[in-house]
Amino acid sequence: MKEFAAQWAMGYFPRDYTDVFQGLLFGCITVLLAFRASDSHTRMRKFILSFLVSYNTAQMISSFLYLLINRYFDFSGTLWDFLIASACLLFPVFPLTSLYKKVLGVKGPAAVFIYTLFFNANCMAMIVAMTTMQRLCITAGLSVFLTWIFRNDIRYIITQESMLRTDRRFTGTAVAFMILIAAEAELPRIVINGGRDTVGNQLAYAVAIVGAALVVMFVIFMKFNFFAIMQYENYIRKNDDDQTTCAKSFTYLLGHSAALIRKNSDAGRSMAIFYTDIENLRDVNVVHGYDAGNDILQRMASCLTEVFPGGIIARASGTHFTGIVPFSGSKNDFEKIISKTERLSIDETLAIKVGVRPLGSMSFSDVNKVDYKYLISMVDQAASAIKYISGPGSGMLCYDEALELNEKIRTHVLANVDRAVRKQWLKVYYQPVVDCITGETAEYEALSRWTDPLYGFLTPDKFIVPLENARMIYKVDLNVLRSFGYELENVEATGRKALPISFNISRTDLEAEVDIFEEIEKIMTDMKIPKDMVHVELTESALNGSASVMSEAVNRFHEMGLEVWMDDFGSGYSSLNVLKDYNFDVIKIDMEFMRKFDHRSKTIVSSICEMAGSLGMRTVAEGVETQEQYEFLKSVGCTYAQGYLFSKPLPAEEIYAKCFLFN
Repeated sequence: MKEFAAQWAMGYFPRDYTDVFQGLLFGCITVLLAFRASDSHTRMRKFILSFLVSYNTAQMISSFLYLLINRYFDFSGTLWDFLIASACLLFPVFPLTSLYKKVLGVKGPAAVFIYTLFFNANCMAMIVAMTTMQRLCITAGLSVFLTWIFRNDIRYIITQESMLRTDRRFTGTAVAFMILIAAEAELPRIVINGGRDTVGNQLAYAVAIVGAALVVMFVIFMKFNFFAIMQYENYIRKNDDDQTTCAKSFTYLLGHSAALIRKNSDAGRSMAIFYTDIENLRDVNVVHGYDAGNDILQRMASCLTEVFPGGIIARASGTHFTGIVPFSGSKNDFEKIISKTERLSIDETLAIKVGVRPLGSMSFSDVNKVDYKYLISMVDQAASAIKYISGPGSGMLCYDEALELNEKIRTHVLANVDRAVRKQWLKVYYQPVVDCITGETAEYEALSRWTDPLYGFLTPDKFIVPLENARMIYKVDLNVLRSFGYELENVEATGRKALPISFNISRTDLEAEVDIFEEIEKIMTDMKIPKDMVHVELTESALNGSASVMSEAVNRFHEMGLEVWMDDFGSGYSSLNVLKDYNFDVIKIDMEFMRKFDHRSKTIVSSICEMAGSLGMRTVAEGVETQEQYEFLKSVGCTYAQGYLFSKPLPAEEIYAKCFLFN
């Protein structure tokens, strides 16, 4: 075998040095077409890799295989010889084409198409040339000519998200022509001339003409395909600009971001996806008209484009812009944009919130995974960061690991709330509400706590806020009432005294897909819960919604025989209106007054207790942590007190095991 390999090598290189030359040409053209903008190190690496997987390597393998088979089997001049020779010619091409696709780093038919051009040029030279020098000239000239003809088309399928990338018929057509031209290359030598390389037969010339015609047909057919598809896609891309702001459309962003990421990754620059929200712009539209609002959007788009000339700026929808920009220095750049946007305010104060999702350093394989789904996910994460910018006004926040964890918890909560109820991940804790006169526990506030098997103990903000936003918090609130029903049975069975509870009803409970009044009535009836054992708490912030809906809710709960308490009194800006417009049984004074326990807070709390008493309402002070606070509340006539001075919220089995007396 060693002798055979040596003989093959001695005969191959002097005869087929044209393939080596074409391999070098293949590497050069690959760099010019796909990596001209890359650094010198990348260009050299791509040149070497392209040469190693070029048709030169395929021809070496096919020549070796063909001679090896003929060493053991003599099919000279037969149909079997033709089939074996054609198969040997094609066999190494397909795995090498697959490797070349990795070198290019581009999805779709680009690698196969470029390889087909060089394959066709080489085979055509085999058919037409009479000498080795002729073959060299024809191979090189035809290779350059074909790639020059298709240079724009090749760059198009390398850089653009064309439908050609997903159309297998295009690749299939290229492969079919490759098979035909390979058969044409072997037909004259084997079938017509009995396996001899020198063909002078007129019929062989006719076959060569047919081969040339096949190459011409290939050029015409592929050019027509490219022209038709590119014209169609260019027509579509005319609508890629947003008509209002002249920024790009969201579709354009998704279609071109992969190429931009790839370009910057080759240059060692990391990118980031951003998402913005302009607050109060709708007020501008209402007061000053849509032309004024559109002018602000146009200036915002111009500002983003000016600050990030190397990125893609797109309008996602309404007041939202998104885009992909270099991450380095983006914090300062966005601060400039925020400042400029705020100066665009007319009468209404504009605020811009920016969420940024850094893409980080991406490896060659990571860049190749960038597709529509990946980009949409990154935009969603950038938009998610906006939700965590606290407080009113402008701000910027990067989507990091902490936010990613919050988002995972949020989606986990939304997907598993029913399971949490069923598996008892959601438990009810009770905190005593103490009578300020007797010092005894008058009742308990029932609170939900979520202990998750995956994420551990979840603080209320981790599950209450997402469920409220999704109008699913009623599942948690009804679970509190249902759990109290079971606990009431246990307490009565052991002969202990059961105390009433208060539990929260969110504003979104009144807007949920279920009739919350009917559900509460059903649970209390089924579980035989007395009406005087349940008090409903509505937060003052819940009153910021529809006044008629909230007024109806208070009346409905009263008609059901339930006391209605207002939670967090004093946390809003319309507390006195609340006392005037709604007939509450109890008001709970916001714990901030106890936290800032100074002269002003004492005066306000004293006035609240006096007003509530005059209106026939009882009062509860939340957040009581010191004996001084408790003594003060007793002195100003506060009815109840609640806080860590008495007890933190505890599970039912612990709370009933304790006897609370504070006097």
